[in-house]
Amino acid sequence: MRPKLRYALPLLQVLLAVALLVWTERWERALMRQDMPGVPPPFILLIAINFPLAIPRTLMFRYFSLHRPLLLPYLWGRWGDIALVTAIGMFWFWVSLNIESWHQSRRVFMFSWKPLRLAGDTIAVGVGVIWPFVFRYLVPPFPSTDWLLFVPCLLWSAALILLFGRDFAQCLLTPKASRTTARLT
Repeated sequence: MRPKLRYALPLLQVLLAVALLVWTERWERALMRQDMPGVPPPFILLIAINFPLAIPRTLMFRYFSLHRPLLLPYLWGRWGDIALVTAIGMFWFWVSLNIESWHQSRRVFMFSWKPLRLAGDTIAVGVGVIWPFVFRYLVPPFPSTDWLLFVPCLLWSAALILLFGRDFAQCLLTPKASRTTARLT
């Protein structure tokens, strides 16, 4: 029996994230004596793969650096890495549930109650629409001309808009949409 996707995909992504964070730390140690070494390429790759987590992470660090600067050293470093790896695991678990649901019923994994389903689809489509603009203007540790981050941003945005927009339209057009949800075993 092949391993369940819902457990294998998050585990592989967490292992990849840990490997890229270790590589990032070694890269920073090697360039410690330079004046302004910039963002390490392994960290850029980690954020590019997990782009939906980049903006909440950036906004959280901005909030703590502006409003709670004494807590920032505790969030930076190991606790920040642990929180990032945990968020990556949960995010890819959600992605694997959506992949399984799509294979079973050609629907995204969403709520069964119609108003909540419509609200969730609206939020997902709205996030997909707003990400390129937020990336362009609010994510300054990375330059906006950096294609390594901008291309995944556009791909994640397109996926959210297409998948959840389709689910939104199906939910509005079919009267039984609230009863036919994806049931995963």
